[in-house]
Amino acid sequence: MPLRCAALLVCALIGCGGRAQPVLRPGGPSTAPAADLDNARPTQPSPVREDGERPGSAAAPHDPRVIDLDTIRIQVVGRTPTGAPELSAVATADLFSEASAAWKNGQGDLAIGLFRRLVSDFPDSTYAPLSLYNIAAIYDRRGDPSATISVLRELIASYPTSRKSVEAHLYLAAMFAERRQFADSLVTLDQALARQNLTFADRVEGGARKGYVLLELGRLEEAEAALALAVSHWRQAPHLEDAYFIAMAQYYRAEVLHRRFLAAKVELPDDNLGKSLAAKEALAVAAYDQWRTALGHRHAYWATAAGYQMSQIFVELWEATVRAPFPTAMSAEARPLYVAEVRSRVRSHLQKALEGHRMNLELAKAYGVTTPWSDGSKMQVLQIQEILGKESQARQ
Repeated sequence: MPLRCAALLVCALIGCGGRAQPVLRPGGPSTAPAADLDNARPTQPSPVREDGERPGSAAAPHDPRVIDLDTIRIQVVGRTPTGAPELSAVATADLFSEASAAWKNGQGDLAIGLFRRLVSDFPDSTYAPLSLYNIAAIYDRRGDPSATISVLRELIASYPTSRKSVEAHLYLAAMFAERRQFADSLVTLDQALARQNLTFADRVEGGARKGYVLLELGRLEEAEAALALAVSHWRQAPHLEDAYFIAMAQYYRAEVLHRRFLAAKVELPDDNLGKSLAAKEALAVAAYDQWRTALGHRHAYWATAAGYQMSQIFVELWEATVRAPFPTAMSAEARPLYVAEVRSRVRSHLQKALEGHRMNLELAKAYGVTTPWSDGSKMQVLQIQEILGKESQARQ
């Protein structure tokens, strides 16, 4: 059901005896977040990964039933007692499997050495770019970003037409973003998105990441365009298996609106108070609708992220209203009554936020995950309960 913005009424000050009607009568999203979150429960639990994290697991062990037609090198390593040449055969598939097994068994140095040997001895092998990718992943898991970045750049430069080279470009951009090197991330993303061998999934991921980076750089209009383009690529794709990056793109489209909401001020003169609050409220409604779109992709991480924000925006609307300046024509005697009336009218915002955060915790349970967003909702439940308690005491 579409959200409808309640009307904002600007009421006239009454009389000179110190009494006043509230100048602000805020509305807000008419749908309670708890209802939307309840409708977003998964049909079955889905896995979750941290924002920005990229998969770095080794390839599956080589299946001996599969005939591998990749490179096999046969070398003379010695002579038999009769003088016949003694031969040694090395197959890249077997070497790759040996390296992968070492990695799986926790022998990272051995795995790196074997992957490196494959790249050095068989640079034209189809396993070579994957080996470099796996070396980067090992360094990444060790917490060595410099080595990871170096290997990813080697992969991009050495195998520009490889599928793994595309993934390395996006991986590198993600690493820069995680380290808050947003300018470097943006340059890398532009290079990646300029490639000719991209899939729809690549373009969705690249656009989602670019939108996030531009948002962090404060370039909201460009972020909005990049995220809209990511959504456009998603709509053109016949099918995308993983909803992670389209949900990410939709979430950050809401965040663009949220940043504008946070920047909008509720301020004097008197005839501007109602208008400026109405404009701020409209941004909150638009952001809410876009978070609900992200929620609809039913990805555990982004669903709980959207659920948190859909609930918290009501707290932010409440704060914007109760902290608005007093009308200049209002007498000091009228202010306590004015404050009490305004707080009474927006108390429902806090109640909706509380219900929404509680439901976000239930949503995380339904997905079988705990995310930073569900943890955030847990904290907000306690804080909102405390605010409501103080509000109740003030009314007595």
